[in-house]
Amino acid sequence: MKMKELLSTEITKKLFCLMLLLTIALVSIFVIAIPATSSDSYRKTIESIDEKKATVMGITATAATASTVLAAIPGDVTTPIANQIMEISSYLLIVVCVLVLEKSLLTVMGYLSFNILIPIACGLLGIYTFLKKEILKILAIKFIIFALVIVTIIPFSLKISDLIYEANKTTIEQVTAEIDESMIEEENEQDKSWLDKMLDKVKESVSTAKEKAKQILNSFIDAIAMFIITYCAIPIMVILLVIWFIKFLFGITISVPKVDKLPLIRKNINKDKTNEIIEV
Repeated sequence: MKMKELLSTEITKKLFCLMLLLTIALVSIFVIAIPATSSDSYRKTIESIDEKKATVMGITATAATASTVLAAIPGDVTTPIANQIMEISSYLLIVVCVLVLEKSLLTVMGYLSFNILIPIACGLLGIYTFLKKEILKILAIKFIIFALVIVTIIPFSLKISDLIYEANKTTIEQVTAEIDESMIEEENEQDKSWLDKMLDKVKESVSTAKEKAKQILNSFIDAIAMFIITYCAIPIMVILLVIWFIKFLFGITISVPKVDKLPLIRKNINKDKTNEIIEV
């Protein structure tokens, strides 16, 4: 009787664990996954991405304006600088692509975590309940940790990027100030277009145009470098850190032949060839 009671208690525990794991999987799919894959849950993050995207597009437009005005100055004094501004501004397209990708991955990572990885982990734990294979339990725990990591990686990297952006925000303001300064004119010339105003202002002192153009170019270089570091380099560094973490978590190792063993292999091959010649 005691054996039957013990077996009955053991089976009851296993069934309870299965029901609990099934409940967790269903909650993950039908409860947690809904807000995790909804754009409304990431409203502030998306607004921040859109704001930075608008800033980048504004810098691109400013670069085009500056390049056009500098190229319109009589002579070829500022034309090379105007061409350089247009060339370096093309790198801002990479920043825009990264921002759009991060915005898209917000909901994708939530779907991957709570619709796929967490249910798989629950299934592995359910099998472990009956088979008692430690590898299943370890793999399930790794899947859970992996799911939590990828669902937080994008918001985490964006938070770091925002901190760096706020610390260097004056660089962006400096760029627009450099261009806006050239667009200030007297009140009696308000009937002119902004391009005519800038041309008239620059023509008054062509000798200082090249120096002014260099200042504008340096400001653009600083701004573009800041954007690339903030929204390209930082996410890449975070992803590399996560890859290292995943490699450490799953214990992935790639075995390669050691260099110090290669001479021994060559020596054995040469020895075999010598023996073959002697036998012949």
